[in-house]
Amino acid sequence: MSKYVEAVLFDLDGTLAATMEPWDCCWARYAAAHGHIWTDFDRHSTHGHGDWAQHLARVCGVDAVDRVIADCVEAMIDQVEAGHIELLPGVDALLAAATSRAVTGVVSASPRRFVAATLDYFGLRRSLQVVIAREDQPHTKPHPQPWLHAAALLSVEPNASVAVEDSVAGIRSAHAAGMRVLAIPSWAPALSPSEATLAEYLAPDVGHAQRWLSSILTQPVHTITH
Repeated sequence: MSKYVEAVLFDLDGTLAATMEPWDCCWARYAAAHGHIWTDFDRHSTHGHGDWAQHLARVCGVDAVDRVIADCVEAMIDQVEAGHIELLPGVDALLAAATSRAVTGVVSASPRRFVAATLDYFGLRRSLQVVIAREDQPHTKPHPQPWLHAAALLSVEPNASVAVEDSVAGIRSAHAAGMRVLAIPSWAPALSPSEATLAEYLAPDVGHAQRWLSSILTQPVHTITH
């Protein structure tokens, strides 16, 4: 049996918006204020992970994870509203390609307040049929549950969905959910060769991703299983 791609689901941070370096700087400043030097190990433990605040609280010796989240989200929303964060080049065309032939959504590991503020600032919400944030499921990336929840809300099968991701955690999460993965690595840490194989297509930039997505949205694809 064959079917067309019915849904395209996007990560937000590092995939649509150039937020990963600002997030990393935010976490590094928070850590420094609490006497911790931010390292590559910390980056690997937080990039694309919904549990970044737990890691930050642990290394900083802070008990109140909710306070860590609130402080960092407030700082990042200030960055967005001050115009210091931009959409990645080519994102408008990528979204247009997706919305022309499929239902679309955002599946993010970031807190809902930040996700909502970012989507509203860039006027992206009107293009989306579903938005999943960190608080919406008990498990977050790299667990597959956020992607599965989005597919269920859209009434589409995971294997009829494309997940667009940039991080190792997000790629693992979407692959485990049984989705076709379009990877656009945008920041550290880099994908290992084995991690790169989890993606159906590894795009060097958003422009290549848009062309690949446009091509598969117009062709029937065989149902895949994992």
